[in-house]
Amino acid sequence: MPLPMRRLLLSCLVTGLGLVGCAGGGPRATQESSPVPSTVPNPKAYAYAVISVADMDQALALWSGRFGMRIAVRREGSDPGLAALWGVGSDEIIDQALLLTPGMAQGGIHLVRFRVPGPAVRDGAAATDLVPKSVDIAVRDLPARHAELEAAGYRFRSKIGRFETDGVVVHEVHLPGPDGVNLVFLEQEGKPEPVSPEGYGVAPQIVAISPDNRREKAFFERVLGLDETSYHRFAGPEVERTIGLPAGAGLDIRIFGDAGCDYGRLEIVQYEGAQSADLYPRARPPARGLLSVTFFVPDVGAVLARSAALTADATAAAGATMRTPPVDHGIVDTVFGTARMATLTSPAGLRIDLVQRLDLAQR
Repeated sequence: MPLPMRRLLLSCLVTGLGLVGCAGGGPRATQESSPVPSTVPNPKAYAYAVISVADMDQALALWSGRFGMRIAVRREGSDPGLAALWGVGSDEIIDQALLLTPGMAQGGIHLVRFRVPGPAVRDGAAATDLVPKSVDIAVRDLPARHAELEAAGYRFRSKIGRFETDGVVVHEVHLPGPDGVNLVFLEQEGKPEPVSPEGYGVAPQIVAISPDNRREKAFFERVLGLDETSYHRFAGPEVERTIGLPAGAGLDIRIFGDAGCDYGRLEIVQYEGAQSADLYPRARPPARGLLSVTFFVPDVGAVLARSAALTADATAAAGATMRTPPVDHGIVDTVFGTARMATLTSPAGLRIDLVQRLDLAQR
């Protein structure tokens, strides 16, 4: 089978990784009591992907100590505002860390430790199940990164793969990470990416599985205003044999985010005609693993107005509306400071929290 198709089908990654430090909404390194964003938010790129962990020290050793992400905010202790927003008890959150790759302002990781961590979201999940699935990590010198991770006791799914698409050569390898999060390490030949001094860049994008990508497209474009930066669809006997799909099935892959910035994108994958268990209901606190994404936006009210317009539009009959109604949480004090916050849920079930920093609105 042609290498371009093989790469797309095995890893479900169809975008180049030209990483740039574009403007975005992550907080700069500061005390946990005053997490002020360093720039105007980039509403087309997620600021943080939320990962619930069983052991914060272990998680920080991986994401900060080994991957070189800087800790923008560390908050030990309760966060009643965020706990209420997430539907858990006021004292259930006991530790949090917001991390960014040096030089990047989005595509960060929000680690959270609950008092009693739940089961992993992806426990027993099949490849085609509907669930937030993977975090992509760009690296410098993949063989060296692979060797150091193996020496530290991490076990990869396979050896490093080499895939060529239209003269572009990409190397990648998959690692089953802690708390059921799949980690995908990638390096493109001849195109060194901005990474930490340790050689890792987190995170160009996360991967989530959808039952209907046309509905996701309508939601992400019309409500969040994201760009569809990539779209590919594959079908036929070769595809069916490669990933075990039934006859007549296909693969639809779309990437949404900011066309001018490769960090903080969402890769949405649909396995057409395949059996897929809906695991999105598992992705709720205090479950462990990849739970949601957080966007910093300049105007929460404008996003909510667009969501209402989509719901009222005649095309909503085709299923473009959100899985659950939007929730306006109003002004909330959380790890992000004092902000107006709201929650949206994509048609598939991916939770998206919106943060509007009030101090930015006053500048």
